[in-house]
Amino acid sequence: MSTTSTDRAASGPRPTARRRRKGIVAILVAIVLVAAGMVAWNWWTHPKAFGGLGDGYEPDPRPLADSALSTTVVFPKIKGSPETVTIRGLDATFSENTAKAGATFWICHMTEGGAPILAVFDPESTCADIEKVTTPMRFEHGVRPDSDYLFVTITPTRAGVARLSSIDVDYRRPEHFHQRGTQTIQVGAEVNAR
Repeated sequence: MSTTSTDRAASGPRPTARRRRKGIVAILVAIVLVAAGMVAWNWWTHPKAFGGLGDGYEPDPRPLADSALSTTVVFPKIKGSPETVTIRGLDATFSENTAKAGATFWICHMTEGGAPILAVFDPESTCADIEKVTTPMRFEHGVRPDSDYLFVTITPTRAGVARLSSIDVDYRRPEHFHQRGTQTIQVGAEVNAR
């Protein structure tokens, strides 16, 4: 009997212990791969090409016919490299909209040396050319001062208040492994039409 136990000890751990160790290693490897996949999926579907804040503005009440307000949604980059993104969809969220306002999106091709739009009642005074966004559409997200701006015009249809709180920008970044998804940009623009 002692011969059998010595043979077993000399041959190493039992096959059951080896299988258990391999199973634990396989489970740990699977957990690491799933976690890495989740991080990669989150990065790929939640792009952050744009800053998280658009412009905010609350003008005095204006007559309905003169109350349409244009405000910047996406500013140019301050530093870094320019990139082209494909805008696939835009959605405006109003926290209050008794003015039954609509939101129309535009791309401003800046005049050379021009100041940014911020919030204006007449975007033509700032932009060399204005192009209505039709999705899908290419957007040149460049570095200041040579960049386009994405802006929204809030147009009330009756007297009241329209508070634009955020814009969801659904886009794709061809230069970043075709990263795509939706980014919410906070905006604090208010129109008060009388």
